[in-house]
Amino acid sequence: MSAPGKYVTHRSLDGVRVRISGAQDLRRPCTSVARIADGGRLHEISSGTRADALAWAEDIGLDRFEQEFRMQGGRLRVGRTAARDAETGVSDPVLAAVWEGRGHAVFTHLYHARPADAVAFFGTLRLTEHPDGITAVPRGRARRPEPAEMVKEVPGLGLLEITALNQQTRRRLPSWRGAPVAGGELFQDVVEGQGPYFLLALRSLLVTVLPEEDRVREVPRRLAGLSVQAIR
Repeated sequence: MSAPGKYVTHRSLDGVRVRISGAQDLRRPCTSVARIADGGRLHEISSGTRADALAWAEDIGLDRFEQEFRMQGGRLRVGRTAARDAETGVSDPVLAAVWEGRGHAVFTHLYHARPADAVAFFGTLRLTEHPDGITAVPRGRARRPEPAEMVKEVPGLGLLEITALNQQTRRRLPSWRGAPVAGGELFQDVVEGQGPYFLLALRSLLVTVLPEEDRVREVPRRLAGLSVQAIR
């Protein structure tokens, strides 16, 4: 995997930093997703730019933020909306919560929750903003049961899902050997009803590539011109 010219760096919620370089268009934003176990519940949190957070809030039907709290060097904004089950038609009240830093944000939703619940949940995380993203370190009894993921779209290639390669994530790899590539192995597999995908196993990263439908055959060649590296 060569690394010509352009590059970007991104940081996941668990602190993994990645440099992506190549001739492709790398300007699309990157989001990160992590799961936090706390008090017998599993919460999914996401991070991205502040614009990403506002777009997410709009997507889940939030009309406006109702309250704001200053915490951890930023502001936590909360507002109420509802999640409707498409099959049953039943709606559940949802509290949208967005912590905003200078340029990045962490966002999640809590069912049947009050603003105080959002404040308490974000209090279980130590949030630190960096130029290339935000880290969220669980504290107290909260824990992160699996590595966080980064999600980035690369036009002409597809969607990249990047996570740390460890014993837990290594289980996602097929039982057969992959094709040797610079820095690791490349696997191709198929999800029934969804089509083909690729797994790139590097020294310390696992990259899942969900290709654009009409570019599947081009993925190995295009990946050869892309470098994905874990950096400090």
